[in-house]
Amino acid sequence: MARMREVARRVFAVEYNRSQHEDRGMEENAPNYIITPLGAIVNRLYFVGVMMNKSNTGSEDSPQYRVEVRDPTGTFYLYAGQYQPQALNTIANLEPPALVGVVGKVRTFVKEDGTFYASVKPEVIFPAELPLRDRWIVETARFTIERLKAVKDAMGQDPPSVDSLVEKGHPNRAASAGVNAVGLYGNLDLAPFSEGVKTALELVLEGRGKDNGHETEEHPPSIPLENEGTGTSPDVKERVLKIINEASGEKGALYRDIITSCEKSGIDKIQLEETIQELLDEGQIYEPTIGIIKPI
Repeated sequence: MARMREVARRVFAVEYNRSQHEDRGMEENAPNYIITPLGAIVNRLYFVGVMMNKSNTGSEDSPQYRVEVRDPTGTFYLYAGQYQPQALNTIANLEPPALVGVVGKVRTFVKEDGTFYASVKPEVIFPAELPLRDRWIVETARFTIERLKAVKDAMGQDPPSVDSLVEKGHPNRAASAGVNAVGLYGNLDLAPFSEGVKTALELVLEGRGKDNGHETEEHPPSIPLENEGTGTSPDVKERVLKIINEASGEKGALYRDIITSCEKSGIDKIQLEETIQELLDEGQIYEPTIGIIKPI
């Protein structure tokens, strides 16, 4: 049976690029995961940023692109060739600087001296607008802050446990991330990640406080940082959760069946990715195995 795609996670470049651990399955074609310093387990990721540079390291007939996409905290490095036709075609037709959204799989390289590099193998690249970028920043900041808080509390426990972190009020996924982070990275300097979140949110607030290049009198709206709400509307979230429940058998619902049902309901794949991520982080659903979504 073919493996299903995993939900694309949101992480800032500052967190992704500082990753030093991966989990490779032993079986053939097993998925590859990166475990970030804040404990996120990432096989696929979704981000929005500015394509700053692109270079063809292949030939005109068989292009191989190396691309830099910058978010407010750092730079994602993308590599696309013949096996990423959609991404390859989009890159060829875009000229930097260009604001883009990217859904891709993790790509790792470890040098002989043990130096670990994390990059991205893009599946889909699409032109983006500022409202989408701002929405991505806000949602990614919320998830990052949840992990930051869980890691901070986990560092104060000996040993840390998911149950004890959940009892302290952390979402289950953030609690798991906290335990992962401490187990692999030990006591971390959290400042680079918190500063990255601050920088990203300041960019959103700066944009919301301006109108056609002029400062507005209205104070920028507050940014939801914890459980105050998400970028997905309650109606979309309720519809997706209903679809998951209706599609679930004893073992759960196939992700491809959820996609099909959501498309029929007018929920596109990006909305679905966002909603699935939020429902996972809220603990309303979980992934018992790759490609299966099950309600709690």
